[in-house]
Amino acid sequence: HATDRGCTAPGCSMPGYLAEVHHVDEWAHGGHTNIDKLTFACPAHHRLIKPGGWTTRKRKDGTTEWLPPPHLPIKPATNTYHHPEKMLPPQ
Repeated sequence: HATDRGCTAPGCSMPGYLAEVHHVDEWAHGGHTNIDKLTFACPAHHRLIKPGGWTTRKRKDGTTEWLPPPHLPIKPATNTYHHPEKMLPPQ
C-alpha cells in the first residue's frame, strides 16, 4: 500500500484498501510473485487485464504503466491520482 496507494489504472481513484493485488508478470502464465512486480488494480480495472486487452508493465521508476489494447487509440499511461506530490513543480 505504501508504494501505489491505490489502483494504478490511469485516472482511477479507488484506494489501495479496496484494490486487488495484480501480478505485472501474470502469475497464471508462469510469472513469479516478485514484490517489485506487484501493483494495485481495483476490481473493475483488474478484469480488463487479459490477453488482447489491457496489459501492465513496471517502469524503471517503479510506477505501473497501463498499455491499452491494440484497437484503442490511447497512449500508455500511469496514474498520478494517489501521488499528488508528483504533480508539483520541482523546487
